[in-house]
Amino acid sequence: MRGAILRASSDDTVPLFSDARAVPPRVTPFEPDLALSPDDWQTILCRHTVIPYARRNGVLVLAASTYADALRVVKALRNRTGPVSVTLASRSDILDALVRRYAAPLTRQATDALRDDAPDMSVATGFPSWMKFVLLATLLAFVSCLAMAPVTTLATLWIVFVPYLLATTALRAILIVRASRRREDQTPPRRTTPVVSILVPVYREADSLPALVDALTAFDYPVRALDIKILLEEDDAETVAEARRLTARSHIDCLVVPPSAPRTKPKSMNVALPFARGEIVGIFDAEDAPAPDQVSKAVATLEAAEPDVVCAQARLSYYNPQDNLLTRCVAMEYALWFDMLLTGMSRTRWPIPLGGTSLYFRTDALRTLGAWDPYNVTEDADLGLRLARAGKRAVVFDSTTLEEATGSVPAWIRQRSRWIKGFMLTWAVHMRAPRRLAQELGIMPMVAINILLLDGFLSFLLQPVLVLSGIVALAAGMAAWPAALDHPATGGVAAVLLAGQAMLIGAAFVAGRRRFGWRMALGAPLLLPYWMMGGVAALRALWQVPTRPQFWEKTVHCVSPVAKARRATVLGQAGDD
Repeated sequence: MRGAILRASSDDTVPLFSDARAVPPRVTPFEPDLALSPDDWQTILCRHTVIPYARRNGVLVLAASTYADALRVVKALRNRTGPVSVTLASRSDILDALVRRYAAPLTRQATDALRDDAPDMSVATGFPSWMKFVLLATLLAFVSCLAMAPVTTLATLWIVFVPYLLATTALRAILIVRASRRREDQTPPRRTTPVVSILVPVYREADSLPALVDALTAFDYPVRALDIKILLEEDDAETVAEARRLTARSHIDCLVVPPSAPRTKPKSMNVALPFARGEIVGIFDAEDAPAPDQVSKAVATLEAAEPDVVCAQARLSYYNPQDNLLTRCVAMEYALWFDMLLTGMSRTRWPIPLGGTSLYFRTDALRTLGAWDPYNVTEDADLGLRLARAGKRAVVFDSTTLEEATGSVPAWIRQRSRWIKGFMLTWAVHMRAPRRLAQELGIMPMVAINILLLDGFLSFLLQPVLVLSGIVALAAGMAAWPAALDHPATGGVAAVLLAGQAMLIGAAFVAGRRRFGWRMALGAPLLLPYWMMGGVAALRALWQVPTRPQFWEKTVHCVSPVAKARRATVLGQAGDD
């Protein structure tokens, strides 16, 4: 066991990864005395991945992966440690020990902090009575009217939705025009090399891990300034074993999250955040293939941005759009969302409902904000709004992460129902106090984000209404329905609907041509029948909001031919090595 006496120096300019050397394989099990880690040392020990190992002859032995980490801990603890020596150990061993020692406070912080500190910002807090009353009364009134006068009710419903349809169409037009101006978002060269922590939550993703680890080790950012952690669940033995095997000789750490409810991605990231050593925190998913220069571009973007910009969002796309018609439509929809609508929001300086991956936050701002809401199944969209309400901004920058598009209709419905449910919950959370929201965001940004969030589920919920309208029309015969169609506002409703759909298809065509070329872009009209499936997902989400609000619909990855080929290629290269 290697050791050295270490004393705090008066010089605070310690090289970030000085004395970073390979840790020799440990022959004996790593079993630190957990009783030597006081409760009030948690923040410092977790941040630097150091743990007291033993006390020998009055000297406290610290286990660290580098002497520099141990020195930082001694300086942070000042005179509380007494004489100290250091033994080198692997970072993963130290992480496991720290999680065992501080499992209870880490879990409590991850699950309860936002709810306790800002209850009005958490899904876990009950919604106000007025909101429940309005929603229940609206639903009962609709069902009652539908039972008594279905034709009139449906015709009136479309007329009632005219203002919403007009507002949605107008907002989309503004964003599409802003994004369509071919202004290349040139990222300036990176000037500094801050440490970037990358958190990658995975669950039941053993098959995806080889390609993921390959992508995470392909960044052109200096390894000494990367702090990459794969977040694992204790009951997922297969993925834990595969992750440890693949990362054993790399700079990537494995962090096993203690089991607790809710079983959500944001809860896992909250547990891992205290271990983040970087000034910037990035997020990825298991199936991601980010561009190798993405971390450098994210750092450069945040460097060049105004002080209120604390988040940089990369664009998302897919590496398997050619699998089938469904993956084509999913890819086109993502091109429309990220390359048009979110880019337009970024350029107007309005709040952005963030995507769940390829995000880069200033760590201090993320911690100050309370990190993620573990009870929200679209924690990304929610966090984008909380950033804006705190006077901060997110920007979309010019880099792409490729993902695996869902090619199965049942899997697509399950995934989309979670997103729609999350948008419902996010809207309800931030509309608890509309006046306060308007004061914090401003009137126009508040209107814009309301329209965008409502569109995230209302547009899909209207699909069943459209189908139901057709059924009622056939059942009513040729007498009652034509009379409803003669209503003066019917033409306006039809015009708004057609104009809005035509604009979206046109924007999807432009985004698809830029992203994938002409052959893919010509399939833009397929989005019309594709969006009809959203009605099924919306009804499923509507049922789950009161019954299973935190249920996480798990999407299975590494099932497409392209994803399997990526895995085989990586494993083949590893075998050749």
